[in-house]
Amino acid sequence: MRLPFIDPTREEVAAVANDLIIRFGLHARDEALHLAGLSKQMRARWNRQLYRLAAREIEMSFAEARRRLDVEAAPEATG
Repeated sequence: MRLPFIDPTREEVAAVANDLIIRFGLHARDEALHLAGLSKQMRARWNRQLYRLAAREIEMSFAEARRRLDVEAAPEATG
């Protein structure tokens, strides 16, 4: 659950997720979780929440991409 004025905005999460995907490709989720762990060690609650939400956003983005690829590949497999 996001708390207003405390947690990062959806736009910030999307921007970080996008940046991590561009920089790390398929390893972006792992990098986001790694950064969340580092933020926890540094007791940076806002950054930890940002990277945890970015990891979730990346996971959902990759799942959507896989689903779209499966839908596009299905007609080719039957045809």
